[in-house]
Amino acid sequence: MTEGKSKQEMLEKSDPEPQLVALGKRLNEAQNEIKRLKDRVGTDERLFELIQSSIPQLPVYEPQPITIAERPITELQPSIVVCDAHADEVVDAEELEGMAAYSPEVFEARMELLAKKVLQLTDIMRMNHEIHTLHVWSLGDWFMGEIHPDESSWGSSMPLPMALPWVSRVFSKFLLQLSAHFEEVRVVGMAGNHGRNTNKPVSKMTADRNWDTSMHYIAKEMTADDARIQWDIPRSKVRVVDVLGWRNALTHGDMCRRTHSIPYFGIISAVNKEIRTRHRTTESFDFMQMGHWHHWGILEGETVINPPLVGHSQYAQYGLHQRSLAQQMMTFWSKGQGRASVWPINLEDVTEIRGRELLESE
Repeated sequence: MTEGKSKQEMLEKSDPEPQLVALGKRLNEAQNEIKRLKDRVGTDERLFELIQSSIPQLPVYEPQPITIAERPITELQPSIVVCDAHADEVVDAEELEGMAAYSPEVFEARMELLAKKVLQLTDIMRMNHEIHTLHVWSLGDWFMGEIHPDESSWGSSMPLPMALPWVSRVFSKFLLQLSAHFEEVRVVGMAGNHGRNTNKPVSKMTADRNWDTSMHYIAKEMTADDARIQWDIPRSKVRVVDVLGWRNALTHGDMCRRTHSIPYFGIISAVNKEIRTRHRTTESFDFMQMGHWHHWGILEGETVINPPLVGHSQYAQYGLHQRSLAQQMMTFWSKGQGRASVWPINLEDVTEIRGRELLESE
């Protein structure tokens, strides 16, 4: 036995394992490749210089003057979605750990601010576009409703017979304020699920037995003297409307059922089924607009979940586990582009304490 080496070491040297042989071969090949490169280039520094010198420098574009069009060049038509106001709901800040509060006063302040911001954004877009028509899509759930018969005072600030004319007046004022700035205001009033007067959702007569529908008809009468306001109050769960050639399917959004949180895949599946069943009919569509889920999301580019006017609530925090911002979505549509821009209108700063002060200061 050789001095200084064990029997096992002698065996490994004379009969190495195949894995060690393969690794040794790869190491020799790598060392040979490094030697070949160094022989070709000279040094590592020379290799880096060669790589750097091979990178081309791109030409710099000459700065171009920014020009403003002398006149509007294309037509846009904006749409504003108003949904999930829950106008008579009370969100107690103490129940929600101080994260949000809501009351009838906050609802009215948010509707006033919403009208103001719709006009502000329209003025911005009118700098380069012709804008004559506004689409107002009311997607339901204006009230808490009667869907919880065992809890008749379930977070509501007033009885429904009192809430109905009050909400109708607030919505009518909102429409009249906007119509003064447009040649035409096209209103579509969809029924939600909270406004139904049945304990469980039904497939037939969904709009006929719904407080949202009553509110829309009262608001229609309240605004009857304004010829610029055109009304469409469907009895169906979905209404397809055309905006400069782009077809939007309007619905409240309760066709999908919730399982613990927002069922994105369930919504996508339901919309795809709607697309398939409407194929080659007069009621096909390019986009679907819905509310209901108290959340903002765009799924597969064509399904828009609109956020709630009520904002954050116990339902959103502990049921959906989502932060529901008080926002409403305004979209500007063009004939060639479709959705030219999407603006989330933030209403979160209008609180019960300083809502009126904020409006007056602006």
